[in-house]
Amino acid sequence: MVVDQEHTGIMRKKTHPRQLGVPLNRWGRNLISCCPFHSPEETSLFFYDALGYWRYRCLQCGSEGDLVEFVMRSRFNGLEEPAARAEAMEFLGAQEHEQDSDPDEHPWIKEIGGEKSRVLENFVRYCHWAACKSPSSAEFFESRGWSIGQAQLYGLGYYSGDPEPFYSYCMLSGIERHQVSFYLDNLEAYHEPRITIPARNSKGLIHSVYGRSMEDDGEHNPYISYASGPVDIPFNIQPDNDNPIIVEGMFDALTADLAGIPGVVSTMYQDLTMSHLYKLKACGANSVTLILRRDANRRSQEYRIQDYLKMAETQGLKFKSIVLPKDETVDLLVRNYGADHLLNLINETEEDTVHTHRRSMLLQDIKENFDTAMGCPPDESVGYPLNTFPQLSRDIDGIQSGIFYVSSNPFNLKTSLLSSFALDLIETNKEIKLIYIALETPRRQIFDRMVAMLTGLSVLDVRKKNTDEEVNARILEATRALMGYVRDNRLEIWEDQPSFDNKELLATLKEEQREHAGLVVIIDGIDHFKVTDRPDLADIHERRSSVMLDIYKTLDIPLFIGGEIVDENGALIAPRAYLRDSDAIYWLESKDGELALNVNSKRLGNNNFYNGKLSIDPQSNRIQEA
Repeated sequence: MVVDQEHTGIMRKKTHPRQLGVPLNRWGRNLISCCPFHSPEETSLFFYDALGYWRYRCLQCGSEGDLVEFVMRSRFNGLEEPAARAEAMEFLGAQEHEQDSDPDEHPWIKEIGGEKSRVLENFVRYCHWAACKSPSSAEFFESRGWSIGQAQLYGLGYYSGDPEPFYSYCMLSGIERHQVSFYLDNLEAYHEPRITIPARNSKGLIHSVYGRSMEDDGEHNPYISYASGPVDIPFNIQPDNDNPIIVEGMFDALTADLAGIPGVVSTMYQDLTMSHLYKLKACGANSVTLILRRDANRRSQEYRIQDYLKMAETQGLKFKSIVLPKDETVDLLVRNYGADHLLNLINETEEDTVHTHRRSMLLQDIKENFDTAMGCPPDESVGYPLNTFPQLSRDIDGIQSGIFYVSSNPFNLKTSLLSSFALDLIETNKEIKLIYIALETPRRQIFDRMVAMLTGLSVLDVRKKNTDEEVNARILEATRALMGYVRDNRLEIWEDQPSFDNKELLATLKEEQREHAGLVVIIDGIDHFKVTDRPDLADIHERRSSVMLDIYKTLDIPLFIGGEIVDENGALIAPRAYLRDSDAIYWLESKDGELALNVNSKRLGNNNFYNGKLSIDPQSNRIQEA
């Protein structure tokens, strides 16, 4: 058989380590004791209930087995195996009545512990065995700092994505194929290899089995569920826990538990809900501590924590929140500094109220702002540098977060400047993604304009085959470069659509920012932007200005807006609603055959950041500093 079932039958389900008569201490959700098999003084022997029954494992000498085998080895080691097994079963059987189920137990508890639990526990045992045989799972656990032995304490396993071997195993265990399909209803929906994690309720019964991707692609939600079931039960939930610690990731919870920190549960990267808190309170919680990784969008994260605080208050729970430093996780913190460091951090954190939360977040933001400033050397740009605008890049310290309004006289030069900025940003900064939103021209014209700028040819030349094959080769190379930026997900060019409005734009950009922290957006043609909210503002220019400000405050990214400005006798007179909230105005003007760019700002404490001469390629219209 794939997993050793032995003939101990129901015995090993009913037996409990406390029947063994050895000193036991609680260690996370497991029990720990000294190992009688290699060192009576070393507390490295774990008793764990990960597979539906209690087993033991020493993380030092590797001794393992079920409780019958423990009694055989520790009490009847001098006997032959059959005799030792009989003595062990007689020893444990005499105390079976201590583990009999409560006759007053609710029938629902018995029901969910029946056929479904049997199927899920068999799947967990099968994946437990497969993890021992799979080199890829061993490599994954090793990369996370776990050994196979430690993983088995929590029932972690490996599923290859092929259900047929598991169906065969279930037949040996007396489980029909239709039962597997009914309870593991998502088993055949996912065919890639995954690490499996059993999820248990507070009674210790499996309600679902999660699958975690082994690809380290930075995803914050790499989990799927093989069995439909409740999604609002905190992972690793335990009864009789008055102060649970809520973390985000599965390994955050398990690493803390392995270090002996009791009551650490995970939301598995879901938002904390009222249902999570209700279940924790039902298990005895009178206070909760929430530990979050730092989001790139701190403003949004702060609002979420305030919502969590209000939910806790409605449940009568005391509440603490901790936001870890950038790139820090509970998993790494416990591994690098130990369990006491995390516990001290929790103890030293003030209980949250609406006022104290705002204050603590403000203090963290001030410190982070200082650390960020001091972490940037004097000779480096704070923002994204521009190679073809070196003096501009120095004067404004790179392209930084803000709203920048771009216009020109003549008006058509505005699009040439935005396209030149776009190409320079992509060519110079490999870490950014740029989204160019063309509201005035078809997307195809933006393609032609960028290919022309990359080749130094005119837009008309790149629209058809040339008699000179060398020119055609240049066009092909530039087109491949443009396709490469798109293929590498560093450039997108959008055009106006019937449903394209500010709400849709903001929702889409939020999704993009989750994948690309270095996001830059250029909106060419603000005059044509649809606005579907802010009915309180009658003026359409004022509404567009408010929408752009909302997008900037939400995303905190560089946002270039191209639109029309009326210039009369050297003064910018209209429409002022566009300019009211811009961090800087980029004004490009052609006089006597020369181009001059002026960057002006009143919001940042300097009326004029930059005033320089630019040149424009007569063929491609690509603009750069003269």
